[in-house]
Amino acid sequence: MATENNKCLLFKRIEFSEILPVWQCLLWPDRESVIETHSAMAWPCSDNPDEIDMKIFEYQPTFWGAYRENKLVGVNSGHRTTLSQYRSRGIWVDPDHRRQGIAQTLFALTEHQAVLEKCEMMWSMPRISALGVYQTHGFICQGNVFETETSPENIYVKKDLI
Repeated sequence: MATENNKCLLFKRIEFSEILPVWQCLLWPDRESVIETHSAMAWPCSDNPDEIDMKIFEYQPTFWGAYRENKLVGVNSGHRTTLSQYRSRGIWVDPDHRRQGIAQTLFALTEHQAVLEKCEMMWSMPRISALGVYQTHGFICQGNVFETETSPENIYVKKDLI
């Protein structure tokens, strides 16, 4: 799949083993906790009082990659966090390939998977520095800015799918 601006781009499902080095070295290089296929974090802006839900690991994650000339230049993943909620997690685009629609296509693939799994909303927790790309794809902010182990300024975002 390619856009007019990206005729040499290939978007495809990838394995966790392909996305993990990108996450470890480029997206979360200072992260100390183990990076797993899923996050057990639950959507915090709901009636669920638990911040962590290990049942999330019962759902299958999906990993996406964007390739240009056999080089991985963008990634994203997604997985259910409940029967109706889907988390977009770990989006990254190589700095030399940004502002070319790669993130938007990765979000669209993740959203399509969420719809296939009959989810009603998609959520994430981007760094404030990346918020614009989420808003371009229709995510809206929820709550206040907070700190994580990989960034001092994050915010929850969501997008209704139905």
